[in-house]
Formats: sequence, structure tokens, C-alpha cells
Amino acid sequence: MMRRLFWRLFAAFWIATVSVLVAFAWLSTSRFENERIPGLGITRLQAAMDDQVGRTSRELRREGEDSTRQWLHAAASSGPLGVYVFTANGAELLGRTPSPAIRGAAEAALADPESARGNDDARLRARAIRTRDGRSYAIVAAMEGNFFTRLLSRRPGWFWTNIGVAMIVSALFALLLAWYVAAPLTRIRTSTRRFAGGDLDARVGRLRFGRSAEVVALAAEFDAMAARIKTLVESQRRLVRDVSHELRSPLARQRVALELARDGDAAEVAASLDRIEREADRLEAMLAQSLELSRLETTVHAAGDDIALDQVLEDVITNADYEGAPRGRKVVMAECERVHLGGSQAALHSAFENVIRNALAHTADGSTVAVRLRRAGNAAEVRVRDHGPGVRPSDLERIFEPFFRTDSARTLGRGGTGLGLAIARRAIERHGGRIEARNCEDGGLEVVIRLPFEGRDSGLGIRDQGGRG
Repeated sequence: MMRRLFWRLFAAFWIATVSVLVAFAWLSTSRFENERIPGLGITRLQAAMDDQVGRTSRELRREGEDSTRQWLHAAASSGPLGVYVFTANGAELLGRTPSPAIRGAAEAALADPESARGNDDARLRARAIRTRDGRSYAIVAAMEGNFFTRLLSRRPGWFWTNIGVAMIVSALFALLLAWYVAAPLTRIRTSTRRFAGGDLDARVGRLRFGRSAEVVALAAEFDAMAARIKTLVESQRRLVRDVSHELRSPLARQRVALELARDGDAAEVAASLDRIEREADRLEAMLAQSLELSRLETTVHAAGDDIALDQVLEDVITNADYEGAPRGRKVVMAECERVHLGGSQAALHSAFENVIRNALAHTADGSTVAVRLRRAGNAAEVRVRDHGPGVRPSDLERIFEPFFRTDSARTLGRGGTGLGLAIARRAIERHGGRIEARNCEDGGLEVVIRLPFEGRDSGLGIRDQGGRG
């Protein structure tokens, strides 16, 4: 297909170039035939025909018929002008059969030589002469045929040499231009076929030839698309692998509880059923969060809700504070500024809820989780700080990975699936923001969320409405 495209492009460019050459030849010929010579009142074509008639006349008078025949043979192959010589009895010197117009002009010149000198035909000149031996002749010069027949017939050798050189040069130019267009398209097509065949690393890369702005933009769009699809595919593969791994533990515990329930007494059966119920709830939560993470991974644009960020946080804080009350754990809004943004309210509510619930789960009993919302330059900044044990510096980035849980969380048997912070990060990134965690100097972990006033990824703006709450 690409080879056919190359040859089609070559044919199109070459035909266009040849058409330009033909048009140029037509224009130059037309100008030559119709342009008048200043001061003489005749066209250049008429002057050329007069010159041919004069040269033939001199040849006939000085050298005779035999030499003139040789001259006529040479003139017949030297250009589009035809020169004819007629004797007094109307015979053409070379035995040719001219057109009726040419023969009529010759007969008129022989009948009235003076009137022939005044002939003003644009494409024909006739003259009657008398040689020294008293013979009368009529010489007629004519531009015969249409443009194409004049272009193709009776041209000198140098003309066709120039035409051949021009055709070769135009063919080389057409080949170069066709390659310039087809080469990058061929490379893009090859990369597309490799990518469709399963090679997710296939990229067009930097083009070395055919670097037009449009083709470069097309290649860049393909590479960006391929990178995005690779990220999504790898994310789905990783999610499936992690979910499969995480499901083994609760399923194994359910099997153990089921065996105990079959062989145990009433108390053991009740405890086993409670255990099975807890593991089922855990599995349900894990699957729900896995689906939520998958949805966030595959969705490009956030919704267009008009969100009051302070109200969303207050709602999340109210619910979390109620859940922490039995263990003396509180969640408070330590600082708040009114900020509105455009995006998905459900996604941001889920993100803040996961971050705050995570802080509530790890903060010490009787301590407080502080939430702060303020403007920081061109971004809205949310800080969630707990008073728990913190995490190892090497885990500060990993806690936002799906199914990752710190050693302390596993050891202390805290619930959770390791998906909450991963969901929060993806939701924040969908809105063009970023999330990070850091250990505080006096203990505890602080999670910082920044949402820019102009969202980059979602294309939805975040606008500051000022006012201190």
C-alpha cells in the first residue's frame, strides 16, 4: 500500500511538473507568435517567416534549384516553420502536397507579385521572385498545425535534448518529493502495525526525513496515544495481578473458617460465621475499590460539576469524626478558605474521604487529625495531618501504589485493602493536581494535596472565589 502511495505521489508530482513545462512552452510560443516588434508593425512570427522567405530567396537566386532543395530539406527539420517553393507552373520544389491556403497564396503571388508583398496573414508570408535566368518562383513560409503539432514536429535536436533533461530533472524532483511525503507515512504505518500486533513499545520517534509540521504533529499524536494506551494496559494488567494476589488471603481465611464451622461446636460455628462475614465484607470492599480504581485509570476527563471544596471537606470530616469518637479520635477543620472548582465532585469526595479515613485509622487514640484548606499561589492546597507512627521514608511514595500497606499496618492488623490512597492519587491527578506524603518532625504523617486553579489534565478550570471561612 505504501509503495502504491509512493508511486501515485510520484506520478502526481511528475505530471504536475510536466504540465508546468508544457504550459510554459505554450505561453512562450504564444508570446512569440503574437508580440509585435516596436517600429516595424509586424509580429515576431511574421518577422521569422520573412527571414525564412528572404534566406530561401537568396539561396534560389545564387545557387539554383539543386542547392535550394538541400536548403529546404534542412529547413523542414529545423523548426515549426514550413517553407515551400513553387515553380511558375505550380509544382512544389520538393514534391510536397501543401495545404490549400499555402497553394493559394503561392498562386496569388505568381499572378500578382506586388500584391503578395503586402500579404498580412498572421501565420503565412508569400513572395514572388525572378531569378537571373528569367524563371519565376513563389516562396511561401507558414506556421502550420496547432500548438501540440508544432511542439512535436520539426524540432531541432537541441530542443529535444533540453526537453529530455527537463523531464529527467522533473522526475528526480518528483521522486524526492514523493519520498519526502511517503517516507514518514510509511514509518507511522509500520509503527501502527507493530503496536496493533502487541508491541506496546512501538513508537514513531524522531523523524529524520519528511519533517513537515503536519507529519511531525501526526507522529507526536500517535506516540502520545501509544504511550497512553500502554499505561492503561499495564495498569489493568497490574490491577488484575494485584487483585488476584490480594484475594487469596481472605479466600483462604474463609475456607479455614468454613472448615471450623463444619467440625466445631455452636460457639465455634458462630465465630466462624462471623469471620466469614467479615472476610466477605472485606472482599466486597476490595472489589468495589478495585472497580473504582479501574474506572479512574481508564477515564480521561473529569465531570463538569461546580464544587465548593470547603463544603466537600466539611461533609467528609463530619462523617469521619463521628466514626472516630469511640476511640477518642477527632477530625477537625483547622484552617479553611472558600474555594470553588470545576470537576467531578464524586471523585474528589472519594479522594478526600480515603485520605482522611487513612489518617483516622493510623492516628493515636485520643489524638486529632487536622485538615487545612487554603490558597497557595495558583493552587488550592489541602493538608491532612495525623499523629500516628508515620511511615518509613522509603515508603512515602509507595503508599500511593495499589494494594501497598506498610509493615506496621499489617502487623497491627488494621483493615483496609491498600487501595484508598491509590484511588485518591488518581482522582487528584485527573484534576491536574498532585498528592504527596511526608513525615512530620514531631511525629505523625502529613498528606498534602494541591489542585491548580487551571486543571491541566481534565481541561476543567479551578476558580478561586476568595473569602475566608
